[in-house]
Amino acid sequence: MYGRILRQLRESKGRLQAEVARSVEISPAHLARLESDQRGLYVEDFVRIVEALGEKPGNLLPNDIGDIGHLKPLIDRLAALPSILLPRISKIIESLALLVEESAATPPARSPRKKTQRKKKPASPKRRR
Repeated sequence: MYGRILRQLRESKGRLQAEVARSVEISPAHLARLESDQRGLYVEDFVRIVEALGEKPGNLLPNDIGDIGHLKPLIDRLAALPSILLPRISKIIESLALLVEESAATPPARSPRKKTQRKKKPASPKRRR
């Protein structure tokens, strides 16, 4: 989960993986593994990366607003938009939330499985010893 938060934050700041990795003295490949949750993330690394991106680590962790702290980079981007767009953005987000609620309440339809016939392999000749 925290790798995804780092990626969202980095992308929202318009920073390249290699640039951020160099600033915290790790390899770009290591940062890529952290962002894709392929590698465990130590608190110290999380703090260094977040601070290199100009944020406070506590702002990105779950807190009194629940588990939506990771949405802060997106919220910051929305807050930077012209205020005249906010009513339209609110309607879009409301529609999206309703769509997600509906899809979560409806179990996915199961598609029928196609029966496939397996080709039989020809018998291999027996070897003599």
